[in-house]
Amino acid sequence: MLLALCSMTGVARGAGPPMAEPFRLVWSSSAGCGDARNFLAELEGRTSLLREAQQDEHAITLIVETFRVAGGVRGQLTVRHPDGSLTMREVPGLDCREVESAMALIAALMVDPLAGSAVRAPVKAPRFSPPSRPAAGPPPQLATWSWRVEQRLTAHTAIAPQLTWGQAAGVMLTADGWNMRPSVGLSAHMAHATTRASAGSAELEWVAGELAVCPLSLQPREGWDWRACGAFQLGRLRGIGFQTFDPAEKSIVWSSAGAMLQGRYQLLGPLWLGWEGEFIFPFSRERFFLDPEETLHRVPWWELGFGVGLGLRFF
Repeated sequence: MLLALCSMTGVARGAGPPMAEPFRLVWSSSAGCGDARNFLAELEGRTSLLREAQQDEHAITLIVETFRVAGGVRGQLTVRHPDGSLTMREVPGLDCREVESAMALIAALMVDPLAGSAVRAPVKAPRFSPPSRPAAGPPPQLATWSWRVEQRLTAHTAIAPQLTWGQAAGVMLTADGWNMRPSVGLSAHMAHATTRASAGSAELEWVAGELAVCPLSLQPREGWDWRACGAFQLGRLRGIGFQTFDPAEKSIVWSSAGAMLQGRYQLLGPLWLGWEGEFIFPFSRERFFLDPEETLHRVPWWELGFGVGLGLRFF
């Protein structure tokens, strides 16, 4: 009996609580909703057998993605194990919150079979790392980025005496993992107009590149995105005279800066409808003329610009 008791005591001491499995999270959402912090809090409420990995620690990787589909949202959970093997699950739902919660449950069940029967803790922000952990900046999984490609029909008031129509195409890079979701965009603009005077006519051609820096983004409701930006333009405005006594051609360097307001609405999946309005100050205020006594066009000191078009969002 004494030997049996000693043996049972040794087994009880050796069992101990199970060790928590380290993991890293990669989060992205083309649906424009959900939050990595909410997912981590949901996962923490499901099980204590998963913990965020420390720096340089071997760990599994949870890749969480959400997409807008007809009738709701679809989520995809991919688990990359340290040995390189992959496990993938897809979860449909009516909204992002439902899909986010379901994927947290699936991830918890992979290491804790009792996670499905546990009472979920209220969603709360994840705890901060202990002070002893080496500071390494923001977690990599929260610093997600996305690309957007857009094509727009534009209108400008300073290219010619009348409102001038043109087109623009560009790309935009957005830091989705940051609170204010800043972005930077680069686009190419083209516009063409014909203007006439008593001395003849001229074609005005405008080509410019535009850099838009948007430090702030607002999302008043799901699927909407508003951005306040600073705009900088550099290009060329060329005038070509015709139907005049002595036709000539003149080009000036176009440079300007101003403020811009952008808006976007998600139509379906990665497809977005976008629009913009800008107030621009041209730096070169030269004039075009066929007769020195008659100005054909003079670049004003301010310009209004408008644009509307479609865009696609990529990861």
